[in-house]
Amino acid sequence: MSDATERSVRHKVTLAERGCFSFPKADTLDIQVDHNINRAITFLNAGQPHAAVEQLQNLDQKLVNDPIRCNLIGLIRLAAGAKEEALDWFERALVLDPGFTGAWSNKAIALQDLQRFEEALYASDHALKRGAHNPDLYYRRGVLLRDLGRLDEAIAALDIALMLQPDHAEALHTGGQILQASGHFEDALAFYDKALSLKPRFIEALIDRGALLQTVKQFDAALTCYNAAHALQPDNAELLNNRGTALQCFGRFSEALTDLERAIALRPNFAQAWFNKGNVHIQSREPEQALACFKRALELRPAYGEAMSSQAVALQHAGRFDEALAAYDATLAFDPNLTHARNNRAGLLLLLGRFAEGLDDYEFRWIARQTPKADLKFDLPEWNGHFTQGERVLVFDEQGFGDAIQFSRYLLLMAAQGVKVTFLCRHKLHRLFQGFAPTITLIDSFDDPGSFDSQIALSSLPRAFKTRVDTIPAFPFYLNAEEDLVHRFAELLGNQGFRVGLCWQGSQNLDADPARSIPLSAFAPLAGLDALRLISLQQGADLTSLQTSGVPIEGYALDRDPRGDAFIETAALMMTLDLVITCDTSIAHLAGALGRPVWVLLKHVPDWRWLLEREDSPWYPSMRLFRCNQGENWEALVTRIQPILQSLITERQELSLHGDPL
Repeated sequence: MSDATERSVRHKVTLAERGCFSFPKADTLDIQVDHNINRAITFLNAGQPHAAVEQLQNLDQKLVNDPIRCNLIGLIRLAAGAKEEALDWFERALVLDPGFTGAWSNKAIALQDLQRFEEALYASDHALKRGAHNPDLYYRRGVLLRDLGRLDEAIAALDIALMLQPDHAEALHTGGQILQASGHFEDALAFYDKALSLKPRFIEALIDRGALLQTVKQFDAALTCYNAAHALQPDNAELLNNRGTALQCFGRFSEALTDLERAIALRPNFAQAWFNKGNVHIQSREPEQALACFKRALELRPAYGEAMSSQAVALQHAGRFDEALAAYDATLAFDPNLTHARNNRAGLLLLLGRFAEGLDDYEFRWIARQTPKADLKFDLPEWNGHFTQGERVLVFDEQGFGDAIQFSRYLLLMAAQGVKVTFLCRHKLHRLFQGFAPTITLIDSFDDPGSFDSQIALSSLPRAFKTRVDTIPAFPFYLNAEEDLVHRFAELLGNQGFRVGLCWQGSQNLDADPARSIPLSAFAPLAGLDALRLISLQQGADLTSLQTSGVPIEGYALDRDPRGDAFIETAALMMTLDLVITCDTSIAHLAGALGRPVWVLLKHVPDWRWLLEREDSPWYPSMRLFRCNQGENWEALVTRIQPILQSLITERQELSLHGDPL
């Protein structure tokens, strides 16, 4: 909810709590005035602000000569959104009574709503001179100072309000907002919780608490907050907007769109809701619908950098690469500090094979992910890519498993040139990389930076090596499976049939790209292939889901790698297979690094590392890429690969007739 709307609602609540007013002793004309004011308040409390204002239309200002009545009329008009008219009535009240504290305070609120902040502060000072012990005045001053960006002074004013009235829920809520904006999330949460303990139906506090929890990625708790607020106020546009983004994080795109479309219906000029709706369409692989949303968001708010950046992403997903690149450039010209735009531009440049530019921009991933290198506390210079015999270089893993597998090849190149490489990575990867020893040391923590001469992030190594598409170091294989485990899986599977390992889902991390995952049911076109055996490589798949998928798939060792060593048993299982078919996930990198035949199924505009318009991968010689056409679903892609797979099986069957068993 915007600050102005929040304050208007607060006025309505205040008026509702007062009910009908008792006025000063009045003559006959004043009685009619009082009647109109009370009727206006009744309509306002019923949620009919326009009807409330109509009750005031026939009032002759000459007849309203009492400051209390003028102040009340101003409050009614302010609550109905008529800010300028409200200000006129507050000023009339002050002409009649220059010492009227309430009128000074309300004048400050009206001026604040009109964004005339310095004038509002002057009016607030006048109110405080006459009401130094009124906590509401300090609370309102705190809100005003917050809007002016004078946060320390705002906190001081709110502290006084809470000292005068410790159970002032609104002051606690505003304090929580300031703490949240300052990054003090735990303290902000405590303020929100206290406000809600005092006022459980405090909609704005529930919404802000949900937003804070969403910021710290506690999505379940955030959704609980939003649902509680929705039960109290189902037609709150700000709430629906926020809940829509939370549902998006869970991949519940249809529900997210329902909330966002309702928010827009309630507030058609809600630029942020249009922006968020566009982002849902991007994740739903609907770039053209996304572009229409961003266009509308930018019409409503032309200086909307985030919408400009997302518009570029949508153009990229639509395959309109030149337009996307121009849009990224325009976004960064508008605001060079939009690091997400620079990071996304890096992905596009790399996708286009423009590694020289793209790898430079790729370094902005640190800021875009809000994990700057300084937070790692490596007080060491960055390795510059020059090989110095005996130089002690600390290389640290900083992204997903697939990235670790893909870029670990560079460690071997460094060691081959006499660099003493220490690889700091998650302990669960040590066993997979144990074949790198003894030339490469594996650690999962360190205490003494003085043990090293320089440091570099693993994913920064392509830039340090000045890698270009035609110089990618593509080894036939550089990882090995453990022989005893390979023998175990070979005995378990036997040698019957054409054995295809299948992985259909990428990371379930909420930050991951869900569009690269494939429904298991999409592989149904492969079900009837003669001699084909589909073997699940999907980590975490359960037997029930496999049996009910409609795809005949064998769930060998569904609990692979249960002891915390990532990919060890999966790698061994791969060595017994004839082929791996996978979506874009770490399994693709593992198969490629092992040198196993692997087909990777890609969405129309894939991650940068798979480049464009090629069936091979310069990273992995044993890999073949299959790409969705624009608008094509996964089942259509699988249908296209089905005859290719059948030909491969037939070829192997013919070989088996000459003594090579299938």
